[in-house]
Amino acid sequence: MKLVWWLATVFGISAFSIFLSNAGATDPVQNLTLTVNSPLQGALRDIASPIHDAFLGITDRGGLRHENEQLKDEVEQLRNQLASQQDAQQRVLDLEAALGLKQSRPEDKLLAADVIAEEPSGLKRSIAINRGLNDGLDEGMIVLSRSGSVVGTVSHVYKDFAWIRLLTDVDSAINAQVNIATVPPANTNVITPGAPGPQASATPAPSAAPAEPQTVRAVAKGDQRDGLLLDLLPSDAPIVAGDLVVTSGLGGNFPRGLLLGSIHNVDERPQAPFKSAIIDPAATLTGLDTVLVLVSFKPARLTGP
Repeated sequence: MKLVWWLATVFGISAFSIFLSNAGATDPVQNLTLTVNSPLQGALRDIASPIHDAFLGITDRGGLRHENEQLKDEVEQLRNQLASQQDAQQRVLDLEAALGLKQSRPEDKLLAADVIAEEPSGLKRSIAINRGLNDGLDEGMIVLSRSGSVVGTVSHVYKDFAWIRLLTDVDSAINAQVNIATVPPANTNVITPGAPGPQASATPAPSAAPAEPQTVRAVAKGDQRDGLLLDLLPSDAPIVAGDLVVTSGLGGNFPRGLLLGSIHNVDERPQAPFKSAIIDPAATLTGLDTVLVLVSFKPARLTGP
């Protein structure tokens, strides 16, 4: 019986509340409740906002990591493309230079090769190229730069690659010569003897024929300290900085006239039969990418009589 009365009371209160709500009688109470609770709700929201953001950051971390990995992959791909383009451009420049040298030396057969290694110890100055016995290489063959200057010689040949001894290596010795151009004296006016005054005439002296360059022979040797040294120069040789040094052709290991470099400075030796000079190599011997092997020239390997 009590249960029935309790249910009837709850039902009656509910119906009365609904009636009051529909009639608008509870609006002042609701407004007062909202006014009182609004600051509290705002404060609670401000407190909970960082926690909510942190929770979102934790839940989104996996997505951000995935996006970062995608961006890194894209950057790596773009860098690879750029590196490939730069390498292709450099290869084009190398081939163009090699083609220009071949056209300037039509009688020579040149084989292009890529540098694949450098001697790591620093005690020897050598590089390795991706050409070997299968490409017709032989020990002693001459290696040139893209512009045709001497880089070195083939020291060891294997099936698919070879080692090149640079001309600055301590074991390198090349018969060389310096071509010294002799400058003829300037023309002078010669006064023709005669009557004084207007009758005197000046006639130019006949122009002198261009003088033949003076050749001075020596030996270009690799030096651990100076790089490339021109040794056994006659003490009276008029060598000056800037003179060009080329191969002399003596000994049969090099053709004549290949450029080695230019005189940097001369080491005078008073009362000595010889003097020396430091050479600036014409070819850049560091950071080589492409070289040319002169396969058409076979070293003579001359022996003594």
